[in-house]
Amino acid sequence: MNKVRFGNSVIEYSVVKSKRRKTSEIIVDKSGVMIRAPSSKPISEIKKILEAKRRWIFKKQLQFKDHATMQKSKTYSESFLKKRVRFFSNKIGLVPKKINIKKLKSRWGSATQNSILNFNVNLLKSPQNVIDYVVLHEVCHLKIHSHNHHFWRLLEHYMPDYRDRKKWLEVRGHTIF
Repeated sequence: MNKVRFGNSVIEYSVVKSKRRKTSEIIVDKSGVMIRAPSSKPISEIKKILEAKRRWIFKKQLQFKDHATMQKSKTYSESFLKKRVRFFSNKIGLVPKKINIKKLKSRWGSATQNSILNFNVNLLKSPQNVIDYVVLHEVCHLKIHSHNHHFWRLLEHYMPDYRDRKKWLEVRGHTIF
């Protein structure tokens, strides 16, 4: 593995030479940095190319790290939301058939007649107590499909302060939607 420095960082790269290549190409992806070059190109010239492009290479590597971090964070958040669904489902004694987390256009969540719960991915940007309100709201819909007084009584039974949490969404929800 070859190396070139950029500030305090060391960029490791591999070289692949080919007789068919006419020009050099730098590839930066999640597996690392590779330069493809003509077999006639000396290593010293390859190193000069990499030194000239090291800022660009470093930025590309950061993008891959940021993307990986975001994916881990998304996975953790979705796992958290599903745990909250299980928590409230166990309290009420109702289990959804499926839980979907996706970009919804105008709702925080929904419950289908087939016991499928859908949640807006943007809900994960709100405080936990608000997430809990939306989760419990949708879990309650597994038992009572409409917003009648029985539904609100059931919700209030498990979350007496649901009105405060609902108000948070009404006032601040547009900032995370």
